[in-house]
Amino acid sequence: MTHTIQARNVSEALYLAKQGIEATGVQVQTRNGPVLEFPTPVVTTYTHSRERALFYPERDANPFFHLMEAFWMLAGRNDVKWINQFNGRINTYSDDGVSFHGAYGYRWRNWFGKDQLKLAMHRLTTYPNDRRTVVSMWDANHDLVTTNDGKDYPCNTQIFFQVRDETLNMTVVNRSNDMIWGAYGANAVHMSVLLEYMAQMLGLQVGHYVQFSNNLHAYVEVLDKLQGMQPQYSNYELVEPSTVPYEPPPLVDQPSTFDQELAQFMQDGTASHDYNNKYLAQTAVPMYQAWQQWKGKDREGALFTAMCIEDKAWRKACTEWFERRL
Repeated sequence: MTHTIQARNVSEALYLAKQGIEATGVQVQTRNGPVLEFPTPVVTTYTHSRERALFYPERDANPFFHLMEAFWMLAGRNDVKWINQFNGRINTYSDDGVSFHGAYGYRWRNWFGKDQLKLAMHRLTTYPNDRRTVVSMWDANHDLVTTNDGKDYPCNTQIFFQVRDETLNMTVVNRSNDMIWGAYGANAVHMSVLLEYMAQMLGLQVGHYVQFSNNLHAYVEVLDKLQGMQPQYSNYELVEPSTVPYEPPPLVDQPSTFDQELAQFMQDGTASHDYNNKYLAQTAVPMYQAWQQWKGKDREGALFTAMCIEDKAWRKACTEWFERRL
């Protein structure tokens, strides 16, 4: 048996999962405190995974950290220093303070001595009906160990890609999923960005994103903070005039230069390079600049820069995150 969640976007998925776990969850004591967990695995299907920003004030998700971590992953990084600037506590999950053992992007692009994303693109191009395009994040030689000493082992373990009707669909398998911080927070951003990247690099439409969570849980203390949360299924309509549905700008405009330009952005996120891929120039750069201004105590400048973000969903998420702190 499985618990299924059919959702348009992450906002709807989070609310439905909250309802489900409060109705059927079983309390379990863990080494990090009590959790409520679903009694069976959970399958979540997103039909519009590009609607990936969260607006719930009770959740207070950090949009800068979420999107920048997705870029950090696409770039194949595992270093603490770059991503730590957006989340000052993430370094506590590193064993040595320098790198992360289970960093997804590094596993995608470097860990096994090959770039799995490029290999996956090759298979999907060469064999359009392929059912063997699997990207692995779990390495039994290093992760299936006899101790619990390590701080960072991959929670998401495999990704399956499949092309049907010129559309790329993706299924992600997860061994242990924190419902609030992971599944319907960071994971929904990271994995939907990966799906969009792969689809647009291949010239395909973005299809369904399915998340299989073998153990989906929420820490009781964190779940309690969401008690006043009201459903916001249609809040993406608020980022456009009501007669115009929200349509995010494409992540990839020029597949031939995206990886190179992403590396350039990672090297200097505040510089306005002449990017061929407009998402980097018009969404990623102003988000990075606004964050740096905020950290530098330039509150007015940060809010002004955030209002220049082209992707209206991230613009809304970033400005509201700032305003809650002002």
